[in-house]
Amino acid sequence: MTARFTAAYGRVRSNYFVRNLVDIFQNTLSDRITKVAFAFFIAVVLMGAFGPQIAPYNPSETQYSDSGDILRTQPPSIDHPMGTDRLGRDIFSMVLVGAQPTMLLVVVVGTMILTIGSVVGVTAGYVGGLVDEVLMRFTDFIYSVPLLPAALVLVVILESGFWTTAFIIGALIWRGMARVLRSQVLQVKERPFVMAAKSTGASTPRILLKHIFPNVAPMAILFTAIGAGYAVIIQAGLAFLGLADPSSYTWGIILRNAYQSGVIVDAWWWALFPGLLISFTVLSLFLIGRGYEDDDVAEDMMASA
Repeated sequence: MTARFTAAYGRVRSNYFVRNLVDIFQNTLSDRITKVAFAFFIAVVLMGAFGPQIAPYNPSETQYSDSGDILRTQPPSIDHPMGTDRLGRDIFSMVLVGAQPTMLLVVVVGTMILTIGSVVGVTAGYVGGLVDEVLMRFTDFIYSVPLLPAALVLVVILESGFWTTAFIIGALIWRGMARVLRSQVLQVKERPFVMAAKSTGASTPRILLKHIFPNVAPMAILFTAIGAGYAVIIQAGLAFLGLADPSSYTWGIILRNAYQSGVIVDAWWWALFPGLLISFTVLSLFLIGRGYEDDDVAEDMMASA
């Protein structure tokens, strides 16, 4: 059994893409700051996955003291680590539940950025000609659309909702990656190893998968991480402006409720913890993306192409 497992692992590990992914992961986590950012992001992912199950209280239930009084705007304590809001609801439970839509947003928007941006940018750069012209003019059109105002208008028109917001942000935010990847592909496709692959009769899919994609992957991952982080900020901003379901417990909604309560100065903990989580989640995404884009990682991938 052990011998079979070892053989299977060896076959998987020898695969070109698996080998590159493992190398990128190891190189990225060689930096101490990136390690911290990655650990924090994993903690948020776990919160998103298990938050509703491990929340100590129902986030919509009012909490009472032993004497029957409502625990309104209580500061952090052992029973309520992040305090309570004006209605006596546990903020820690709200934050745990609110991590789930945040992680779903990161996954949905990140996937859309990576997919649309990579397809448009790589296709335009590698194929060139009329295809390049059409794709880049379409990208320029998307670039001309102001992101936040357009998101505001579209969310109002299409009705506010988590999935609507996520898809609108993802449909607009891929544009930066497409431009950058196109410029990178224009350079990579003229390199000797690509020209050699063409001369030996390698198919276009093989050239793209083995030589083009690995060499633009660090920049693609950087833009995906930055775009996902930016999406978290935009979603929180839209929620703060009231363009979200007020009954949900996203971190942006918690901030909005704290601001509208009129007691945000006295009950500082109400806005502090969700605000810090939004900030550090975005920062961790930026740092992870920057770690992937590190020059050493790019050089290692180009050397193995």
